[in-house]
Amino acid sequence: MNAAPFRRAILDFFLPPKCPFCGRKPDSPEPEGPCSACLSRLKFLRSPRCPCCGVAFPSPSDSDHLCAECLTEERPFRRARAVCAYEGLIIEVLSKLKYGGLTRLAKPLGKLLADYQDPEFSLSESDLVVPVPLHPARLRERGFNQSVLLARQVSRRCSIPINFTALHRTRQTQPQTQLSGAERRKNVRGAFEVRKTKEVEGKRILLIDDVFTTGATSQECASALREAGASEVHVLTLARVA
Repeated sequence: MNAAPFRRAILDFFLPPKCPFCGRKPDSPEPEGPCSACLSRLKFLRSPRCPCCGVAFPSPSDSDHLCAECLTEERPFRRARAVCAYEGLIIEVLSKLKYGGLTRLAKPLGKLLADYQDPEFSLSESDLVVPVPLHPARLRERGFNQSVLLARQVSRRCSIPINFTALHRTRQTQPQTQLSGAERRKNVRGAFEVRKTKEVEGKRILLIDDVFTTGATSQECASALREAGASEVHVLTLARVA
């Protein structure tokens, strides 16, 4: 007799499951996932968009096409995608994770990443999951790297090996939040490196981060990975700034 359902029922009785985002009783068959009300507050990104960097186009009548930046600039990553727009609820939840220390939120957020579906972006085709690293000083200050926590969930759920140390920050950079696009690119230029190239040579890398803003960080990370011999790099983030 399988005792797992009985144990689950006992736990649910004494510790009833709650939506990890709002704390209300969940109405989802997935006990670890957000409730339908919270899901409805997330703006999931769909076509039409740029097939390379994933930026969404405002007109729903458009078809997918390269954006101006991808037409004029060669990207070091093959494709970049984000689960949802950086607005409303996702800002609140990510802030609680990053600045409030609620690391338990990495599990449902990681599930959103692992469940991402796109016919042109298959997570299962990746050979290695790599999180965007923090500088050691920032890591000591925060106590954890949110990208590592998210990447670990993707690795477990999608059965893809993970390498936490493939990428290194060579220097501490300013927080990107208050910088312009040009300043962001300058701020992170040359800030990442791969010290053991054999760990990424010939591999299809899935690069994980929490937010895609201008793409400066993702581009620098992807450049370092490609220079070290990675065959291709795909970028997946939870949210994207419009």
